[in-house]
Amino acid sequence: MTRSPVPPPSASPGGRADGRLRHRTEPGGVGTAVCLSGEIDLDNAAELETVLTAALSLGGHGTPLTLDLSEVSFCDSTGLNALLHVRLLAVARQRRLTVVAASAQVARLLAHTRTGDLLEYPAAQATPSGDDHAP
Repeated sequence: MTRSPVPPPSASPGGRADGRLRHRTEPGGVGTAVCLSGEIDLDNAAELETVLTAALSLGGHGTPLTLDLSEVSFCDSTGLNALLHVRLLAVARQRRLTVVAASAQVARLLAHTRTGDLLEYPAAQATPSGDDHAP
């Protein structure tokens, strides 16, 4: 008896079927906010760039794109590279890209790589006192 293959589950809006990266984009009068949760790594860095590039398209000249990374449990160098690439796109479009919140793991990554200033992440928060997900 042969088994028929089981189709993969469909992805929910704004996220991946496996739940590793979820996003919510909220266009507003002052700019666009994107809230991310889950993990950002080699497997989904391209998806992240696509989501953030689309969010850049929602705002007009000079409006900010703000990122809430407080629910991101993991971000590797590929994820950081994706964020920095989108920052370059934002600068080219004369937009600001600002990280307004970050989990302890992401804050440590920004602090260790000294990229917090590039993403306009407040320096005071770039060195967290808590250790919720040590590398």
